[in-house]
Amino acid sequence: MKQADQPREGDGIVSVLADEPLIEPLSTAFGGDVRIALPEQGPVRAVVVGASLTTADGDELRCVAAVARRAREAARVLAAQRGGVLVCVLLLPEEALKTGRPPCHSLSGFVRSAAAEQAFYGVSVCGVLMSEREHGARLIRMLTERPSVAAGQVFLVGGGEISRVAAPAVERELLRAAGRPTSAQVAVAFGAEACGAASQGTAGRVVIVTGGGGGIGRAVATGLAEEAATVVVADLGCDADGRGRDPAFAEDTAHEITRRGGRAVAICADVSRPDECRELVSQTLRAFGRVDALCHAAGVVRQALVQEATDEDWDAVLGVHVAGARHLVEACLGPMSERGHGRIVLFSSRSVTGSPGLSTYSTAKGAVLAYGHALADRVAGTGVHVNVVLPSGRTRASAPQAPGARRRRIELMRARHHGITDPVAYRNAPEQDPENNVAAISWLCGPGAGNGLLVGTGGPRVELYRPGAVDWSIPLSELLSSEDINP
Repeated sequence: MKQADQPREGDGIVSVLADEPLIEPLSTAFGGDVRIALPEQGPVRAVVVGASLTTADGDELRCVAAVARRAREAARVLAAQRGGVLVCVLLLPEEALKTGRPPCHSLSGFVRSAAAEQAFYGVSVCGVLMSEREHGARLIRMLTERPSVAAGQVFLVGGGEISRVAAPAVERELLRAAGRPTSAQVAVAFGAEACGAASQGTAGRVVIVTGGGGGIGRAVATGLAEEAATVVVADLGCDADGRGRDPAFAEDTAHEITRRGGRAVAICADVSRPDECRELVSQTLRAFGRVDALCHAAGVVRQALVQEATDEDWDAVLGVHVAGARHLVEACLGPMSERGHGRIVLFSSRSVTGSPGLSTYSTAKGAVLAYGHALADRVAGTGVHVNVVLPSGRTRASAPQAPGARRRRIELMRARHHGITDPVAYRNAPEQDPENNVAAISWLCGPGAGNGLLVGTGGPRVELYRPGAVDWSIPLSELLSSEDINP
């Protein structure tokens, strides 16, 4: 163990900002030496922030948002003193673990991005999902003693074990093309995943593409049209932060499609509003009689460090990515289920593995990933297939904006974290062309698509990912000291 990992007696204060069910076991684990508030002065060794999910089908995202609000206050203190440990905790009911898919993706996305940025301030961030309070609290105390081991990690405590939940990772590379992947190459690459089904492409299919006014959404919309799909281009026409409304964005994409001989209509829609999602689908049904596929590519990004993200930032990002996905799916599922066929492609992001300044975005994309997999289970056998993609490429959100100290600081952090020496050259590289994503996403909109896949797209590659999974565990009976936390 490094000397820096060994807190000394009187090193500093431990504060707990959490729901009531967490306070007593944490106080006991720390020998009663905790503060139920942030101190006005004095060094703070660790802050534990947490919320309680009361039922297995409860609102996980609401609890994670509560954790994030408390983390905002804690990060301000810890970053200012340039050090400390921040532990983010979600208390789960026992039945949540019995589903086989504990609600971990949104908290994991938050923790990994928070850890990536707070490391620049000497702050170690980790996460714990627990159903066993006493053992979970004991683990939390141990994690505060091993900040270098804890940093960026997410642990699960329940069922008699402590486990580490790994971030989504590539399971298998399906395709590495010499340039932009083609539809034919993707069809061959996906052959095994499609259970031998032959692809007939998306010709003649009616596809709704949200976020179709720019970036990857526009590339997908125009690419589908080139394959003779009928495309409903839906876009709010907002700026990268999600502010404003301008129908010209969707109209411009639709005009470009029709100019090239394709078939498209434009609809200005705010996907964070359920009424506008229902109307979007209703207009599509009135115009074309059916909805064959939905691609939810719409998104906003509010770049901010954990301690700077406002409630409005959280509402805007979760509204478009998560609430938007749910509203759109519920509006589409009825007509798709009636016909016994449909394809839904939800857009998550590789940022769920951690990226500075994107804690709100990573949380939302983690929630989309979890929702997509749960939805795939729900619709299995109905003829509706649901898949999640992790795309990459230039977007409106990644475009250079007016320079400001906060934005420059985040961009420098992100470049260093990801090992990017020249951010401008990186963004302008051919690998960042949003059209690189089109062939794989088009396949997932077609008849040969499987169900429940997590697919990485962008650049010359198409990759099959495994979602976050346990990659290390030990029985709780063997967790005797912090030295035993050694993944």
